[in-house]
Amino acid sequence: MTKVSEFLEKMYKEPSPELENEMLEEIIMRANFLSYINRPDNGKTDIFSINMLLTDDKRLYLPVFTDAKELAKWPIPGDMDTIELNFDNYSEIILDHTHDIEGLVINPFGKSYIISEEWLRELKAMKEERLEVRELKIPVNSKILLSEPEKFPTMLAEEISKCCDEIGTINRLWLLEMTTEKDESWLLVVDFKGDKNIIFPEINYAAKNYLGMRYLDMISYDDEFAKKSVENHKPFYYKTK
Repeated sequence: MTKVSEFLEKMYKEPSPELENEMLEEIIMRANFLSYINRPDNGKTDIFSINMLLTDDKRLYLPVFTDAKELAKWPIPGDMDTIELNFDNYSEIILDHTHDIEGLVINPFGKSYIISEEWLRELKAMKEERLEVRELKIPVNSKILLSEPEKFPTMLAEEISKCCDEIGTINRLWLLEMTTEKDESWLLVVDFKGDKNIIFPEINYAAKNYLGMRYLDMISYDDEFAKKSVENHKPFYYKTK
């Protein structure tokens, strides 16, 4: 059973906004889905079209399936090809045909979940904004609350650590929770040698699938604010080589 399937099972038993946010995080950042496709030239080229689903009230949706078991619930000829795509692929298809397709429907013949075209657009924009490299800049007189993570994001820290091992010029890293008047984010203080315009995007890319519903803000340890922020905190990463 895939992660999204597990979330759908839980959602149908005990729905909650928190659980739905976790599921959306998985859908947007990590999950792949299956779809039936038509190949007009018998697979001789990469050209294909995805089978759509027309509801009783004449609404057209792009159906996607978490696994082969869910896919098999759609009574379609068995000789059809399938394809595995992610959120970015499907949202691009739908948003390129906004007047035709109402949205995305996950597991339409089981425990289903619908993401409308409008909502899909918002989620796509949110993901793009989150994946931008955010180098922390502190506005004058801004109110900022920093604290140790209540629940340390182990997977996020592991992926960042692996990336920094590969970069080879990162000496130490600190990870804190940061709350400002605008939003909540992870604050990563980076003690490094090299070009931050190269290093920060690499760290951001490694972290992108493990951020939860937060952004990742990064700041160099050389910054005075950064040094004060981590005075009473231990790094979670030290250079080992």
